[in-house]
Amino acid sequence: MKQHFIYTEARSGSNFLVDLFNQHPHLVNYGEVLGDWTKPHKIFRALTRRRPSKAYLNFIYSSRLFFYFSQLYYAYQNLLRHKPIQFKRYSQIRSVGVKDFHHTMLKYHLLDFFRDHPDLHIIYLYRENHLKQHISLELMRKTRIVSSEMTQDGKLVTQTRQSRIRVDLPEILEMLTNAEKEVMQQQEILSHVDTDHLLSISYEELFSSPESQAHFRQQAFEFLGVEAIPITSRQRKLSSDNLQDLVENYDELHQELTHTPYAKFLS
Repeated sequence: MKQHFIYTEARSGSNFLVDLFNQHPHLVNYGEVLGDWTKPHKIFRALTRRRPSKAYLNFIYSSRLFFYFSQLYYAYQNLLRHKPIQFKRYSQIRSVGVKDFHHTMLKYHLLDFFRDHPDLHIIYLYRENHLKQHISLELMRKTRIVSSEMTQDGKLVTQTRQSRIRVDLPEILEMLTNAEKEVMQQQEILSHVDTDHLLSISYEELFSSPESQAHFRQQAFEFLGVEAIPITSRQRKLSSDNLQDLVENYDELHQELTHTPYAKFLS
């Protein structure tokens, strides 16, 4: 069984990939397991009083108990939401994985996990436009809507699509500078990963068209050693890609960034 890791940052399309993988009969991805808001983390801390570690991640990857517990939990959640229940057997799984964020791995000193696990198949999902990524993150914090699964209510859909934020200009410049540094750190970590065990996917390319989504779906399935069946993720974009629709003080933002290296993010 192959083990995989979706290495990413918030608002980069990782929920899309996780949902895609979990619809495949031979794949399982547990989603985030390191964040202190996640159920696996809460249970681990309650039982051990310890922070997540490499041993914690190794347990998640190898434990049949955890596998079947997660299957039962999601089956129950789907039952409550009146969704189809898909219960998988361990014997039918060809790749099991998690997804987590660079900053969370940094927080728990786990950035050398990839180095210690050379057979791990890493899917690096990144977003080129750090400005739009930040705006999307701020909108998520404002609306408290993380994914399209939470917007079944028509009012929530309208609320999310109509939400706008006002950006703090000095904060934006600092954020963009830090984002560039983080990308360099991520690339340095991944430079030590064998190319056969690394698949890089750009958010912008992934969501450029339905054809592009189909292309990357096939590429990801082949990377994980499973049949490239035509599955469509149930996750959908929640907000516009047009910054003028999302930022109240867009003109000020435009003026602030026009003569900086970050002007490229305004398009």
